[in-house]
Amino acid sequence: MKRSITKLGGHILLLALLLAPMLLLTPAAWAQTSRLSGKVLDLQGNPYPDVVITITNKDNGAHFVVKTDKDGNYQQVGLQNGIYNVNFKKDNINYTDQVQISNATGDKGSVLNEDFQAIAKKSGYDVEAAKKQQEAANKFKAMKTHFDNGVHAIADADATKQQLRTSTPDQKATLQAQLNTDYQTAVTEFEQAQQSAPEKDPNLPTILGNLGVAYDGAGRYPEAVDTLQKAVELKPTPALYMQLGTDLARVGKVPEAGAACDKAATLDPTSKTIGESCYKNMGVVLSNSGKMKEATEPLQKATQMDPKDADAWYLLGNALTNQVDAKKEGGKDVYIIPPGTLEAYQKYLELQPNGPHAADAKASLDSLKQLSGGSATTVVVKKKKP
Repeated sequence: MKRSITKLGGHILLLALLLAPMLLLTPAAWAQTSRLSGKVLDLQGNPYPDVVITITNKDNGAHFVVKTDKDGNYQQVGLQNGIYNVNFKKDNINYTDQVQISNATGDKGSVLNEDFQAIAKKSGYDVEAAKKQQEAANKFKAMKTHFDNGVHAIADADATKQQLRTSTPDQKATLQAQLNTDYQTAVTEFEQAQQSAPEKDPNLPTILGNLGVAYDGAGRYPEAVDTLQKAVELKPTPALYMQLGTDLARVGKVPEAGAACDKAATLDPTSKTIGESCYKNMGVVLSNSGKMKEATEPLQKATQMDPKDADAWYLLGNALTNQVDAKKEGGKDVYIIPPGTLEAYQKYLELQPNGPHAADAKASLDSLKQLSGGSATTVVVKKKKP
């Protein structure tokens, strides 16, 4: 008798274990869920990939987000019965439809297809205008990406140039190669930005101005001149004319460079810095290329506009010194020193008595004094008034 109870108890236990999963699965089996699927076509009637679809239950606010695949298809499972708002969003499309979800449709679920070309025609939507608007938006996005990349490359180039100034001889080759790469990257990115800019884009002068700077850094001076001239035609600014003046000097167009510096100074008469810097840059470029005579006038203008620019005075002294001439008089060499040469070095020493060029300026003064038949002169440095 005891054994039969145990056996019966075993059957009861087994039955309980078999029923337990059924009891656990019953709520899930009763849940009213289904799926929603469909296909989305764009404004040209083509499959529309990567459309963001937000499916929101109107009763409880539950929402699901899916995307269309490369063929424009989408699917969302696990939706409870009810009414749902379905929002489709991409580019300039932001459209909401409504659908009834019911598990009565079986495994197939509910289907919601959207053809935005047909929808646009029904609503009077201008498909071509929207297409052009989207193309312009895409071009602007591409332009901005390339422009930002170009600006970053120019910043890298500036940092590399700073490192070059303090580098050791064994570092210079590597840094120079990096500098060349930075400028070439800037050229490529700004060229892409120019190509991506919509017609009559107000940002085009800025793009062209930066492209001109990149061409200059890459040593492509004729292209820099051409690009900067286009930029100033669209929007003349002092900064653009200053860069143009520098690059015109680089290609040997000295009168045109001077005219560009005049324009830079005229456009901002309240600032002496723009004009003075432009003429000084001209002088530096011409001096570095050995054109000392041509460098004289822009350096004279620079010192006139900013008499406290010591470096401009020193450069002017060097330019004039290189024009010292000699002639024979009574069997002797007579040296002709251009007017203002001594004064230029003296002015530098007044402003920078212990400056980086002070020793060279003093040596030049002594040499010039000897050439003129006099003795070496001690330069008197004027003290600034307190």
